[in-house]
Amino acid sequence: MKLTVSRSLSQRDKSILFMLGVVVVLLLVYLIGVRPALNQLSNLAQERSSLEQTLASLGQVHARHQQAEQQGKSVLSRVPIGPHEANALEVINEIAQKDKVTLISVELGQGTGSTGAAPMAPSGAGGAMSAQQGQGRLLPSLQYTISVTGSTSDLEAFFADLATAPRLMTVALQSIAGTPSGVTANFTLNAYYRNS
Repeated sequence: MKLTVSRSLSQRDKSILFMLGVVVVLLLVYLIGVRPALNQLSNLAQERSSLEQTLASLGQVHARHQQAEQQGKSVLSRVPIGPHEANALEVINEIAQKDKVTLISVELGQGTGSTGAAPMAPSGAGGAMSAQQGQGRLLPSLQYTISVTGSTSDLEAFFADLATAPRLMTVALQSIAGTPSGVTANFTLNAYYRNS
């Protein structure tokens, strides 16, 4: 005689198997779908951070380039084409009047170019043209020897305004002396220009 044992699952066993199946399915979903997506998301976040740093660096380079370009345009706007002697004298005179400095004399300077003495400026201009490439300067200039008088603060303002004048100029102070009427300064001024 054969004995047959009938095994039927109780409700509790079915619930445990069902929960185990759910856990296995969730684990498979995590391992196959969620975990790779999280890794990819992490990699994308690192790549985005790297790209943002690169973009910021490129933005700084672009800003520096634009600033250099603006400075170049600013300098070129202060260096006219051609000597324009009358313009240089007008600029000097306007600055002197603005800063309440008296121009005692404006004389032809000693131009030094690669060929020796500099050619004379047209009559009435009061300046000499010097192509000062031989002495390390790349731009030709009008050179003036100037004497001015005024108070110390007025002379300081005058020299500061020459440095920021609408025309590119350099000043070499020759002498300065106190007088009963104020302070007298003698200096050489070069007003630069471009040939083309």
